[in-house]
Amino acid sequence: MKPDTRRLPIPVATPIDLKPKVQPAFVLLFAVTPDAAAKHDVVPKGLHPIPDAVAQSYHGRLDAMQQRLLGEPYLQARRLARTAVGRMPLAAEEDAPAHADIHLVMHKSGAAVWEVWLLAPTQTLDVARWVAWLDMENPNSLARQIWRTLSPPAADRPTDPEMMLPLAVLRCASCTLDDLLGASGHDLVKLLHRDISSERFKASFVQQELDGDFCRRENGLSLVARNAAIDVHAQPNGADDSPLPRNTLPLLVTLELLCLERAVMRSFLNRFAQGVYGTTEDLVQLRRDIFDGLEEYYGTLAKTHGYTAEATALGERLFGINNLFDSVVDRLGALTFEITTRNQKTVTQLGFWLTTSFGAIETGFVAASIATWYYKDDLAAVLGWTIGVTLATTLVIAGLLRWRLKP
Repeated sequence: MKPDTRRLPIPVATPIDLKPKVQPAFVLLFAVTPDAAAKHDVVPKGLHPIPDAVAQSYHGRLDAMQQRLLGEPYLQARRLARTAVGRMPLAAEEDAPAHADIHLVMHKSGAAVWEVWLLAPTQTLDVARWVAWLDMENPNSLARQIWRTLSPPAADRPTDPEMMLPLAVLRCASCTLDDLLGASGHDLVKLLHRDISSERFKASFVQQELDGDFCRRENGLSLVARNAAIDVHAQPNGADDSPLPRNTLPLLVTLELLCLERAVMRSFLNRFAQGVYGTTEDLVQLRRDIFDGLEEYYGTLAKTHGYTAEATALGERLFGINNLFDSVVDRLGALTFEITTRNQKTVTQLGFWLTTSFGAIETGFVAASIATWYYKDDLAAVLGWTIGVTLATTLVIAGLLRWRLKP
């Protein structure tokens, strides 16, 4: 983590008319497990098409950043598929987003992240109002309204996503980062934690959170907490007037992958919660899927890039992915034991019946020789004698072997 020498002034409430104006955008990441994703409609009702120019520019930038961070082999494996789903009109409200652009990121495992962009006009920083937009507990909030559109209430569908993580992207064209932190540092930390309380944080806690900045760009600030993330860019100087600043893309791609990885890990644990059932082939396939998921956990989350490595390590801890990983590994041992036990049982049964069969056949040959000597001209008697002795020997050998192999 880079050293941060910034220090906030004594925390006092800043009059709202003295706060810098910023252009806020929010990316809502709704992560769902493969089972939940299978029950969702690909195209929710009531959406309009996203303009082609907007969708192509957005996907082009993200695809280029994914290739840079994840590498060509990962992209060639087609583990991720990104789709522009549609634009959801929102109720007209002053300085509020007029619509939500919805994209879907599907993982090879079936897990998915609904990625929703909310762009608001430039306005004075108003954290209380913004946090209200993101409050999933409020049935009238923007986040809850959008989720109801993506996942209408149904008996066979979870009422909440596996994870909802908002990324707040704030741009200030009229101030430096130090000016913004001096006037609104406390508010930014409140936004980071989606804190709805009217009480203020301690100055020491605010400074501690701001010191967690891992952005490597001048006049940039990137923070991740358990419930949200923020990315601030001050004084862009007209270099990037898109609502999706390029400096935000590494963090956005990293958060997408973290949300997907959490959903994948959770799906494995949900499978174990139902018990280790199915055929041996089913269990072997489950183990293969788990190894594939764990391999991605270790090697795919952009850990070779300094910026994303820091964000990934922090997100894995804050989002509980490390704990989920440990739980999956523990249960993987039980799964492997179950597969080994079933294979050993199959081999034992195969050996049992092979021993019985060969013993009975050998006895049958002896019986056939004796029967031929006694019944030289009666083929039916010879066959009857041979078959009867073979069956009787089979039953006797099987009974003895079962008795000897009984646990």
